[in-house]
This record gives sequence, C-alpha cells and structure tokens, in this order.
Amino acid sequence: MLHINCDVGEGVGNEEILMPYINACNIACGGHAGNSETMHEVVVLAKKYKVEIGAHPSYPDRENFGRISINMTEAEFIKTIQKQISNLEEIAQLHDVKITHIKPHGALYNDVAKSEEKAIFFLKAIATYKDKYKLYIPYNSVIEKLALQQHFEIYYEAFADRNYNDNLTLVSRTKSNAVLTEIGEIIQHVSCLKNEEKVQTISGTKIPLKSNTLCVHSDTLNAIEIVQQLHSHFNTQNTIATPEFPHYKPYGDAGVLVTWEAQMSPEVLNKVLEFKEKVINFNIKVIVDVIQSNNSLLIIYDKIKINFETLQHLLERLISLESGKMQRITKYCWEVPVCYDVIFGIDLEEIAQKKQLTSNEIIQLHTAPKYQIFSIGFLPGFLYLGGLDKRLHIDRKSTPRLEVKKGAVGIGGMQTGIYPKSSPGGWQILGNSPINFFDVNNKKPCFAKAGDYIKFVSISVEEYHKISEAVLSGNYELKPSVEC
Repeated sequence: MLHINCDVGEGVGNEEILMPYINACNIACGGHAGNSETMHEVVVLAKKYKVEIGAHPSYPDRENFGRISINMTEAEFIKTIQKQISNLEEIAQLHDVKITHIKPHGALYNDVAKSEEKAIFFLKAIATYKDKYKLYIPYNSVIEKLALQQHFEIYYEAFADRNYNDNLTLVSRTKSNAVLTEIGEIIQHVSCLKNEEKVQTISGTKIPLKSNTLCVHSDTLNAIEIVQQLHSHFNTQNTIATPEFPHYKPYGDAGVLVTWEAQMSPEVLNKVLEFKEKVINFNIKVIVDVIQSNNSLLIIYDKIKINFETLQHLLERLISLESGKMQRITKYCWEVPVCYDVIFGIDLEEIAQKKQLTSNEIIQLHTAPKYQIFSIGFLPGFLYLGGLDKRLHIDRKSTPRLEVKKGAVGIGGMQTGIYPKSSPGGWQILGNSPINFFDVNNKKPCFAKAGDYIKFVSISVEEYHKISEAVLSGNYELKPSVEC
C-alpha cells in the first residue's frame, strides 16, 4: 500500500476531490499561502475523510509562493515558523482533531535538505513539537542526520510527480522536465520507488532513495488524475472484486445515472437510499443535486469543475470508504385516510369484475399492507408505493383520463399511488384521500420521503368531508409513527 500525501490549502481548490485518495495532507498555514478560512475548510475535509493533518510552514513569501530562499535572522525565522504551526494547531483544536506531522514547503524544504545552518534553525523552531509530530523530510539529507541525532521521529518523503537529479535534489521548476504529468511515466517512477527503494534520475541512473510517503502536489496540472491512478494501481490490488452493481453511465452533459437491479424491491431500494445518504453526507461541492428513483440515482454535477470519468471514480471511492458514524435513516409510517365510496372509487366496480372480487374484498386487500414509498414523482408529491397485493395487480387504462381528481388513490400495474393534484392519468381509481400530499407553502412540501411507509385507512363520506374542512382551515395534521 502506498502512503500518499498532498500539499493543500494553497488556493487550487481541489481538496474535496483529492481527499478520498490520500493518507495525509500538508496544510499551508499562512507563510506561502493559506489563511484562517482555508485552514478551517481543509481541516474539516481532512477530518471527514480521516486524512492525517500536517503543518506546511514556509518562508513568509506569498508573492513567490515560498519558492525562493530568504535570508532571515534566527529569531525572525523561528518566530514565523512557530506562528504558522500554532495557527494551524488552534484551528485543529477547534475541530477536535490533532496534527500528526510537519513538512517544510518549497525553498525551505530544499534549503534544510542541504544547508546545515537552515536545518539547525528549522529544528530549533520545531523543537517543542519533537515528541508530538513526525517530521517529513527527504532521505539522505542534511536535516535527516541532524533530526535523528536530536531524536525526532522522521518520515522519509519522495515525490511522485517530480524528477530527480543525480544528487537526489529535485529538478528545478525552471526546467521543462521538472514535473511529471504522464500517468504511465508516474506509475513507472513510483513502482521503482516502492519496489526497489530507488529513483531513476533524469540521467537514467537508479539511485537508492527510501520513502515512507509519496507526495503529489495539488497544483500539478492533473493532480486529481494522478492520485486516482496511483490509488487504483497500488492500493486496490488484491481487494474484494468490484460488485456487479451499481452501474454508472453519463446522463446528458452534466449528469451521472447510477443504477441497480431493475426490480422494485425493498432490498434494491435500501441500496439506493444508503448510497444517496452517503453521497449527501459527504457534501461534495461539485455535486449540484441528487434525484432518486426506484432503482437509480441521477447525480447532477458542475461540469466546469469535474468531468464524468473523474466523478464516477470519486463516487466509487466514496462508497468504498468506511462511513463512520452515519446516521441511520429513520423511516416513518403514515396513516392516510381514504374514502372508497363509489363517488370516489370510479373504477372499483370494473376492477371487481375483472378480478372476480367484491368491492369490500378489494378495499380490505388495499388497506391491509403497509406500502413502502419507492420514489416521488411524476407530479410533485406523487408517491409510488410498492407492496400491493398480487391479487390487485392490474394494467393501467389503455386510454388515460384527461383529468384525475386531486387526492385520487389508484392502482397501476404492481403499484399503488396517490395523485397530489388534478392531472391526466391512466391509473385505475379506487378512492380519494382528503389530505394534501404536496404544499409549496410548507417548509417540507411533501410530508413523506422515499423509504417511508403508507398505511391506508378506510373512512366514510362524512369523515372525508370533515377532514377536508380541517385541511382547508389548517387544523389537520398528519402524524407518523416511527417504523424503524
């Protein structure tokens, strides 16, 4: 398994997509980049994805992104490094997480690797953290020797997206071959580091280089693709085979249609709802909306910030992650009053003849089950209910009515449902409910959600009108019981 880290909080804004694929992050804490707001944002993401948090201090040089060496007095240097780390510590404490490591940035990283004076300054600056945090440093460097002498816990770092010189320094960013972006080349580069503990330099020579962690810079052009491919190539081998479902396919130019088995069953519905809950809880900013149906989810995304392939990979990764303390989905059972009198049950007699049942038998069969809500649509608030007794399965009308009344309760195939407003429709109508199933004036326009249950309760015409009056006056409240 690879241990992958990323330098983040540097203004690129791709952290929420990087986090599922990395083990550690190094957060810019005000020297070369970053501020209180970005530190808060990245700490929250790292906590959510269980990613180790590191401080990433640098020379105080935002103008040059900390990539130019600066001469400072020892006192000035120590003060700025300690201030940067303490800034991140305070924010980490607010979110009840701990920092695990320190990694210098840019020119400072290069300087402490080769300059004894700079290494001494840096170790003095972080001396108070020696027993608390690991130190990310390059193998066979000046700071390595001094840190070991002073009993720091060190973690050797190599770079997955950078080329090396023969002296194990990084190729200068002023040169065209400094940064690796070709995936095949990166896989080969990392394989050599991982399997041989060597790096192939730009001269073609293989030189020993130990690494406990590999860095991918978040500002590398295709950083997201790099961490996804590294994770897929090195961290998903010899794992459980990919399940047959769900399937992913493009839907328009900004949608992913995620589908499960083409069946209307509680088992499939639970898979869909659990997936939906997990996606929503991850609160990914590039996801604009999640729309649920019986056996599918339509995920709408910001196509400017992410493409289909990257989002599919991200969704697959999210679902494989441990969910932690995910809230259990509470399912309610709603008792819905329905009047099955002939003035409302306009197809009751026809159904009775076709099914060779009496009207009372049909009403008894229809009110006996607890129906589960599989989805809501085609009209706002139209509840598609599963669990209809097989003896009541009946085809929709060959010629739909031009108007079905609001509240009509009908049967269509193996489902039963309720019309939330007057609409054309072809379902066989059994009765009518006097309550509102969708009200835009309510904070929650539809009282129920997919996964909940509906229990129909037969009422008389007199009770129907009494409830209708209470609904109109705002004095009727439908109260659920907790199903599970």
